[in-house]
Amino acid sequence: MIDGNVAEFIDKLYYEDHYVIYNGEKYFFNGCQTSKDNTGNIISVTLEIYNLSIDKTVFSITKSSAMECIEAFEEAPIWNCKTFWDIENQMQWVDE
Repeated sequence: MIDGNVAEFIDKLYYEDHYVIYNGEKYFFNGCQTSKDNTGNIISVTLEIYNLSIDKTVFSITKSSAMECIEAFEEAPIWNCKTFWDIENQMQWVDE
């Protein structure tokens, strides 16, 4: 990952948002968002990724845990049939 540590990027997706530039396009990673019941128990977690350059959601998943969301993201062929791990070395982590 250009301008960042890829392990830190993934770790922070559990609770933070990120911006990256890949192939000339800007992406917003909306870190794991939790939904809770009235007693505070987590009932679902959502992770979404948007291509801001074309105003399109490129990945959205809701699971029962943040770990499941991250694992699904890591395996998803989001970028022209390539996963995050296939292209992370070409992504630039930017502040906004």
